[in-house]
Amino acid sequence: MEERDWLILKVLYEQKNITKAAKKLYLSQPTLTARIKHIEEDLGTKLLYRGNKGITFTETGEFSARFADKILKEIRIFREKVDDMQKDIAGILRIAAPAIIIKYYFPKLLGEFKKLYPKVKFDVRVARSSDVEVLVNSLEIHFGFIRNDNDWPDDERILLSRNHVCAVSAKPFKLVDLPGMVRVDYDTDKYYKNLLDDWWKETYHDAPIIGTRVSNLDMCKEMVVNGLGYGILPSILIKEYPQLYSIPLVHKDGKIVERRTWLIYKKETLDLALPKVFKEFLTEFDFDSFQRNC
Repeated sequence: MEERDWLILKVLYEQKNITKAAKKLYLSQPTLTARIKHIEEDLGTKLLYRGNKGITFTETGEFSARFADKILKEIRIFREKVDDMQKDIAGILRIAAPAIIIKYYFPKLLGEFKKLYPKVKFDVRVARSSDVEVLVNSLEIHFGFIRNDNDWPDDERILLSRNHVCAVSAKPFKLVDLPGMVRVDYDTDKYYKNLLDDWWKETYHDAPIIGTRVSNLDMCKEMVVNGLGYGILPSILIKEYPQLYSIPLVHKDGKIVERRTWLIYKKETLDLALPKVFKEFLTEFDFDSFQRNC
């Protein structure tokens, strides 16, 4: 079997649907169907059945799909080792981060790294901080960028930046006004939600008035820009909107409420040349250039 056949089995098992699998593999449905038939003929057994509700794997198919995962991982490790033996730094750097980090940090960050090592390619995944941790632990990626203070070992993480959390509105306001103002709220990770909830409870007696709820930070920002309420947002998100009024949130002890950005990894990842130089690059990179106080 060819490498692409193992990938087909893996994606089919994940999607459980021919149409979705074909789309993810950039194949037409007839081409994918023909390839499945070829794989089954090569193995001499039936791997899956198609039905109205998708595809169902046989026992052999289930085993083959799980085995495909192992084969693809071994192939990836093999290629990384081969790349590592070359004189030039090359290969694919696999990283994952929440959408806000990718949007505001990665274009400049990866662009600067690419200038130093032009043969490097990138595999970038969007994931919440909790999912990023899982990907790093499983060694599916080299590095993860997260925005919570978790229990990750200190010798396998680097603090990259601190970003103020601000109350933001299209109109002038004071922090004491917030309980009487309409708020635009958004879905976020558990750590950040708890951070904001704890600050609110220690500062006010009344619950916030939620006028609009949206799915992410960017959408919240746009609602605030258009006067639909105030939002509580990281300062990096509003640096391009000088017309907005913003005030940093402060705890009762005087400390500013902030979100930290961490780089996390596993020690064994640094045995490879590419991840090693990327870590060194990050320790010297000026992350403060992204920051702007409220």
